[in-house]
Amino acid sequence: MSDRSIRILTLALLAALGLYCARNLELTGSITHFIPAHVDARLVQLSLDLVDSPLTRRMVLAIEGGPERELVSRELASRVRAHPEVAWVEEELDADDLVAIHDLYFDRLVYFASEHPEVEVPLLFAPSALDANAARLRERLTGPDAMLVSRLASRDPLDLFGRIIDRARAFRSSGQIVESDGRGWTILQIGLRSSPFDSARQVGLIELVDSEFASLSTQHGGGVVLERSGINLFSVAAEKSVRTDVNSMSTLSTTVVCALFLIVFRSLRHLLIAIVTPLIGFLAALTVDITRSDEVHGITLAFGFVLIGVAIDYPIHLMNHHALSTGGRSPRETLATIRKSLIVSGVTTSLAFLSLSMSSFPGLGEMGTFTAIGVAVTLVLTFLGLPAFLRNPVSPTAIQLALSSSLVRLTTWTGQRQGPLYASLILFLAIAAVGIPRLHWVDDPSRFMEMDAAVLAEASRVQKRIGEFDGGRFVVGVAADREAALVLNEQIADRLDPIVGTGALEGIGSLRTFLFSNALQQRNLAALQAEPDLAARIDVAYSTAGFRPEAFVPFTDAVRSPDVGPLLPEDLEDSPLRRVLASLVELDGDVGVVTLLRGVRSGTAIESALAGLEGAYYVDQQEIMTGIYEGIRRSTVRTLLIGAVVILALLLVRYRSTTRGLLAFTPAMLGAATTLGLFGLLGTPVNVVSSISLLVVLGMGVDYGVFAVDTAHDDERLGAMLSSLLLSCLTSVAVFGVLALSSQPILRSIGLTTGLGVLLALVIAIPVLGLARRA
Repeated sequence: MSDRSIRILTLALLAALGLYCARNLELTGSITHFIPAHVDARLVQLSLDLVDSPLTRRMVLAIEGGPERELVSRELASRVRAHPEVAWVEEELDADDLVAIHDLYFDRLVYFASEHPEVEVPLLFAPSALDANAARLRERLTGPDAMLVSRLASRDPLDLFGRIIDRARAFRSSGQIVESDGRGWTILQIGLRSSPFDSARQVGLIELVDSEFASLSTQHGGGVVLERSGINLFSVAAEKSVRTDVNSMSTLSTTVVCALFLIVFRSLRHLLIAIVTPLIGFLAALTVDITRSDEVHGITLAFGFVLIGVAIDYPIHLMNHHALSTGGRSPRETLATIRKSLIVSGVTTSLAFLSLSMSSFPGLGEMGTFTAIGVAVTLVLTFLGLPAFLRNPVSPTAIQLALSSSLVRLTTWTGQRQGPLYASLILFLAIAAVGIPRLHWVDDPSRFMEMDAAVLAEASRVQKRIGEFDGGRFVVGVAADREAALVLNEQIADRLDPIVGTGALEGIGSLRTFLFSNALQQRNLAALQAEPDLAARIDVAYSTAGFRPEAFVPFTDAVRSPDVGPLLPEDLEDSPLRRVLASLVELDGDVGVVTLLRGVRSGTAIESALAGLEGAYYVDQQEIMTGIYEGIRRSTVRTLLIGAVVILALLLVRYRSTTRGLLAFTPAMLGAATTLGLFGLLGTPVNVVSSISLLVVLGMGVDYGVFAVDTAHDDERLGAMLSSLLLSCLTSVAVFGVLALSSQPILRSIGLTTGLGVLLALVIAIPVLGLARRA
């Protein structure tokens, strides 16, 4: 195939891949990409399952102002209710809500007399208790709601329904005016149909809420303020941050690489040729990612731009060697002289990145596969297509000549001083040996993604106003079916109630408040039916208070033969209390009931209270996730050592010499170890991402050792090799240095660790070259 045909096919491939990616790319910024995907421990799995469950599908709005805030709240609720992402909008209990709750519970009051019916029901019908209830009922009949009380009293002489309404008002914090520092707030709660981590869906809802509120605020004089809370707010803010980073880092890294290239090669044509190859590799990797998944994480895309800075090494090697070659070699002849080195370099780099694909983090796995594919494609294109774009002959620039000759003199000078060579390597070993034991590992997952400080502060204020339960700590009871789960939930509440207010725990939110198990409802009915002479005892007590005899026969008839069966979970689904069902979740074939906790001061006290209760788990998500990340970090370090052994084995097979294989391996391994040592000495925190990044250092750093060993005794290629390595290192350090400037901690860790490691690998390659020349 002619060079012209190869050029046309290459550019056509670039255009096709670019068009496909532009038309199909969808980004996500979900933090769930950086939560481990496969864990076996039941408690850990429970925690992960509940990260995206109905409990998290909620958004709270707090509206501050004078009397107009209530009007704004009602109109805002009306406007957002029609949005397709909104499952429900919860306001203050109104007349329709009270009627719906009446229809749910009033005919079932005999099932809801008490949470402990065997003990408390007999106390309700003690003479003194009946007398007190009769007096309260008489007093209520003289109040403003006397007509309603008179209609209900014959079926509810003990005011059991009133207790249910009181609990409903307490649960429905929506609409209540909360006084904080003299300010009044009206609360709205919005249920989400889809995951709060689906930022693409959530951004439209958030924008609608903000725009409609702004319109209503202006309409009513501008005297109101809106504050919001919800996981969806963090998700959208994270995606915005990621998009900003993607744009800025891609622009900056491309600018740095282009500037460096133009300074050295002084040719826009050569710059375009050099970029085409890694750009096709980038687009090929992106095409694979888009094809196999619906969305590409923004951090993966940002990391993917690093690929251009890494994979441009192959064009740099070929173009620099070609310019500095003697004898008028053609581009393909120049390529033949460095083919073996490029292959070893590309294979080891791909293996290092591919090791990321085996990570338990979906996001890191995606990043690893993406880059491994891109490197492999770039290497293949360097062999098959790049020579067709190069001219013959090519004259080197003054900077290329100066770099080549200066580096040759430097290595010649260092090679003549065996002592300093060994001393420098011993220094790096000492840094690693002293610094690594001092490393400070940070495994807290909350440090991996940067939370928007303003959004976090606003959400905290809203949660404080409504007395929100602790977000990441709760108790979950897991059983085989709903009834068993509800029974277990009641046992959990019985265990936790005694420690509320003791200093270990401020309060709990239990589904038992509104939904008893069928067993407990039947026990209530049985306890009422077991009361002897119930009708006569009620008549005696209430007649004394002035009620006519047999006024409460409808109640005693309901006790004897209820009109309806017990309340079921599905009865609550379309009711004003639908939100309580968020605590009832499906968990991998089982059913879980979540008990929310407020003001946890001692997890140990909670665990002690639940001791021996099978299926009950105290979950502290941050503590659990920290343990997961610590385990994965330790596993990654082991993987790093395994990867090092594999790469060393490949080098030993390649060179069939222990000395040459070890020398080729030294820059990579010692560069990674020295990086950790420096972090330890400087007190720089490291995490699981740092350890994974060392795999990248291992794969990229071995390039320097391979080229150093391969050209150690080839004086003709030595200058070209050294200047090519320097340019490759500078582009890599520049690109990873850009990552180190990211607002996202995960990218900063990758950039700092990899950039420093690659730079150290090149520095270490200089004494290695000297030793290789003497070997």
